[in-house]
Amino acid sequence: MQEVVKKGILRLLKDGIIYPISDSKWISLVNVDPKKGGMTVVKNENNNLISTRTAIGWCICIDY
Repeated sequence: MQEVVKKGILRLLKDGIIYPISDSKWISLVNVDPKKGGMTVVKNENNNLISTRTAIGWCICIDY
């Protein structure tokens, strides 16, 4: 997960979306959420069909 955050932060820095501030008293929280893909249907222990979403990647969310 740390590598996902590092790559995401470096991409945002390179694109000029965010920039570093070394003397700020404020911080921004970083969340990593799964990107949802298509639906998958699986059977549970009672042989019932259950639909689930599959994660296809990760999304970096910075709370300003």
